[in-house]
Amino acid sequence: MVKVVASTIRLPEEAKVMLSSYAKVYELPNLSEPELIKVLGEVNALLCWCGSDFDLTKWVRYMPNLEVIQTFSAGVDHLPYSSIPSNVKIYSNAGAYSVPVAEHAWALILTLAKGIHSGLMDRGNYLNDPAYSPRQLTGRNLLVLGTGGIGSEVARVGKLAFSMRTIGVNRSGRPAQYFDEVHPISELKGVLPRANVMVVALPLTKYTRGLLGEAELNLLPEDAIVVNVARGDIVKEDDLYRVLTRRRGLRFGTDVFWDYGSGESLNPRTGLLNLPNFIGTPHIAGGAQPDVARNAVIMAVTNLTRYLKGEHALNEVNRSDYV
Repeated sequence: MVKVVASTIRLPEEAKVMLSSYAKVYELPNLSEPELIKVLGEVNALLCWCGSDFDLTKWVRYMPNLEVIQTFSAGVDHLPYSSIPSNVKIYSNAGAYSVPVAEHAWALILTLAKGIHSGLMDRGNYLNDPAYSPRQLTGRNLLVLGTGGIGSEVARVGKLAFSMRTIGVNRSGRPAQYFDEVHPISELKGVLPRANVMVVALPLTKYTRGLLGEAELNLLPEDAIVVNVARGDIVKEDDLYRVLTRRRGLRFGTDVFWDYGSGESLNPRTGLLNLPNFIGTPHIAGGAQPDVARNAVIMAVTNLTRYLKGEHALNEVNRSDYV
């Protein structure tokens, strides 16, 4: 029997052709609500961001034949797991944004390292202020939390472009390409004092939420640079504000912010945006760019096609990491 695939966005023609050999494809934005309800009753596979594009909590009850969800996003911490039947497989789009997000991480690192965020044209103040004075990166230690696609690309650039010693942290301590050494997350506090630069590239799970608080941040060297391109809630906001206020030489850049209960907010509750040693960009590192988003959609469709063909699909989500 031919499978039925529904996409919550309009797909590139290439993606539709790819799927059409193995399934009947519906693009939900093209349907009226009565048509939508009828189609959902037939759907076996759902392609979605599963955010503002499609209220999964509302609509999943109309999908009795649902077997699999393939997200366009790499992160899946936003999914309503309690509403998704336990027999439904979930696949993330991990790896789809590795290069652009790693590039953005390095843009933040270099901006902070050279004090470009200062806006100062007074050479004396520029060079003597610990929040802005230029720092050399070559030959220093780069600590990356998360050794997946984004973390590995960050490490590759650090190693090849700046001859940095790359130190990785992941759940098990398993070796990873482009890292000189990898430690399990249980050893995090032991490696923090060695980090001249630290990049956060971990998924947000029940294990990593609030991973970095005041105690951990205070273990970093006085002049460390920290960049977060993962999720805001991995770092405790109030703790970060206190540490940055006390330690002007510690610099923090982020492309991700905190969720106060209704999705990510670009307006921190603390005064972080007013600190001289903090910079932020409005979550633009990955799929905000049309070409990157298109490539990510193709990668998601390619992975779903593996599932439809009976092959091994990549990036199956372990629900126990989130609930």
